[in-house]
Amino acid sequence: MSIPTHMQAVVAVEGKEIAVQTVAVPSIANNEVLVQVKAAAQNPTDWKHVAFGLSQPGNIVGCDYAGVVVKVGTDVKNVKIGDRVAGFVHGARKNDLGSYAEYLRTEYDLVWSVPDGTSFEEAAAIGGVGSETAALALYHALGLPWPGTSSAGAPRTVLVWAGSTSVGLYAIQLAKASGATVVTTGSPHNHELLKSLGAAGVFDYKSPTVVQDIKQAYPDIDAGLDCISEQGSTKQAAASFGKPGTITTLLPVKKEGEGWNPDVEIEPVLAYYTRGKAFEINGIVRPAVPEQRAHAVKWLSQQGDLVKSGQLKANPIKIIPGGLHGVKEGFELMKAGKVSAQKLVYQVGT
Repeated sequence: MSIPTHMQAVVAVEGKEIAVQTVAVPSIANNEVLVQVKAAAQNPTDWKHVAFGLSQPGNIVGCDYAGVVVKVGTDVKNVKIGDRVAGFVHGARKNDLGSYAEYLRTEYDLVWSVPDGTSFEEAAAIGGVGSETAALALYHALGLPWPGTSSAGAPRTVLVWAGSTSVGLYAIQLAKASGATVVTTGSPHNHELLKSLGAAGVFDYKSPTVVQDIKQAYPDIDAGLDCISEQGSTKQAAASFGKPGTITTLLPVKKEGEGWNPDVEIEPVLAYYTRGKAFEINGIVRPAVPEQRAHAVKWLSQQGDLVKSGQLKANPIKIIPGGLHGVKEGFELMKAGKVSAQKLVYQVGT
């Protein structure tokens, strides 16, 4: 196919807003591929980068995507033109890198192969930031056995606090695939969904006795992921542990004030480290972490197989009409807290 010189993309503009503009199709490095984006999905980080002023005007927004490879660099291995791929890029940080666009560039070993029978919309929803964050927390930080491998010890009991979030829905499935007993919290109207994905125990996070109820029913919890990651949620999640262990968080959380479980350590995880490049947030430069990139490469080589086998399913999808022009609506829905147990997806290519 003929690759155009320009494309439509959602970019940050003055006033902490977004707009669809015509921009240049990105050039690729020797270790990169050019993907024609067919579908892109939304994460909280997408609107927050814009609303909090983390993205400069002209930067392309969006992280999660699925599409078709249309060009490969000279050093690319195991990926060819025509392959169906998905993944995520660190969007909103550069003027030639983001998923809310007709084309994107990405390093070839940071994509996963989309199996036949999986739609681009489903693949974009899996992505991505949510599934890779869950994998980073469970396998890199908490040391769960990878799916399909055996563990030397007894099966773990894992707590996923706020299981109805995008990361939570993927964490439940992956922990289940690793042989763990999964305990989670969520609103009652989402309990059946959480059970269908593999949660053995589901509790209402608004219940005044939720911590006591979890500890009584599952006294062996020694690992967890807090998908809200605020002072109150992390303190509650840590208090639910019946054994010494570690809780991973999506944001840095400090043990401030009284009432913290002294036997539970807090370890933050951030999917952007898996891209293997230094990045800056709020004036702080985060250095590259090669071992986390290596983790991502290993994970992505297996993710397509988990999708194909049905062990990893897409979150329930809500397609926002209008393609790239619908992103503004999606941002407003998420800002207003109207997205629960769903993944907002935009259809980009034809």
